Amino acid sequence: MSKNTSNVALIGATGRVGQQVLALIATCSAGRGLRLVAVANSRASLIARAGLDPHSAAQRLAAADSTPGDAFANALLRLPQPLVLVDCSASAEVALRYPRWLAAGIEIVTPNKLGPSADRPLARAIASACEASSASLRDSATVGAQLPLLNTLRELQRAGDHVERFEAVLSGTLSYVLGRVQQGETLSAAVRDAVDQGYAEPHPAVDLSGEDAARKLVILLRALGHDVELADIERVPLVESELLSEPDSQRLLTNLAAVDEQWRARVAVAQARRERWVYRASFERVGPEPGRARVAPERIAIDHALAGLAPCENALILHSAYYRAAPLTVSGPGAGVELTAAAVFADLLASARDASLRYAGVESAAVEELDAVAA
Repeated sequence: MSKNTSNVALIGATGRVGQQVLALIATCSAGRGLRLVAVANSRASLIARAGLDPHSAAQRLAAADSTPGDAFANALLRLPQPLVLVDCSASAEVALRYPRWLAAGIEIVTPNKLGPSADRPLARAIASACEASSASLRDSATVGAQLPLLNTLRELQRAGDHVERFEAVLSGTLSYVLGRVQQGETLSAAVRDAVDQGYAEPHPAVDLSGEDAARKLVILLRALGHDVELADIERVPLVESELLSEPDSQRLLTNLAAVDEQWRARVAVAQARRERWVYRASFERVGPEPGRARVAPERIAIDHALAGLAPCENALILHSAYYRAAPLTVSGPGAGVELTAAAVFADLLASARDASLRYAGVESAAVEELDAVAA
């Protein structure tokens, strides 16, 4: 294998985002030094040290015999490095394995929020593994898809800025749903459409409960250096929790019709008051207190900066020591398979570059050590 080549393993290869990442690897990896060596989904896996064709990997995986998850997890540790693991699943079980992989020097790229927003024990294990091995967890796609939200906040944190407060629309799904409802669509139809378009999670309760937006808020606050976890976020769901307890996603979509008229009335009231509904994430810190973090459906004035967002758009409006005269605002489309996959692929290229440099440094140090012994 060329010293400039990085091996790539992809979990979630038959999902929507995973298949799009495979397409990007197939069409854009020439000259980028990427070699696909493993693919997996929740049922099966394929490994080929000599390389897999990204054009056919998903089809081959769909036809493969079932494989125990532990077997694939352990097999990754035996693959030659440099190795970048791309986790396009939404699996908590996969996220639990991050510390072991990272400690072994495997770079991880993911849109899976369950690792970066994990409760403190797993979050600290991930950070310790990264520090011990110098491998990195790149998670740009977890918040805002292709929007430069996380990297912007991390740069501000490194530059010594003090963020006093911010407000944001972080859920592309709920942005889409509320945008469509305020255009006259029923809530149940808007949610069903969001699922069909790939904006929502396969089971939309994750979005409608506010969990997805709250996890994104955790990730943003951690980027700013705050020690928070999901339980610290005040969360108000878009619809009643009783509806969201339905385990079958299709029945949930059907049951949502029960709140269509309620939301139609809410929209009518808001429009009469020259207001719009948004699912707003907010953070405010005063003095030495930890600060208040919240996600909730809220009415805002029609001339508010968040009120003009199109369906699916995300936005962040941030006030800080560096941005007191005028807030820092980042906005744009924040959901969708293609945008998420593009963000994942950009992180993959960065991780492959860093892994190759680190691996080359290890090889160089080993050669120098051998030369010193021989001398």
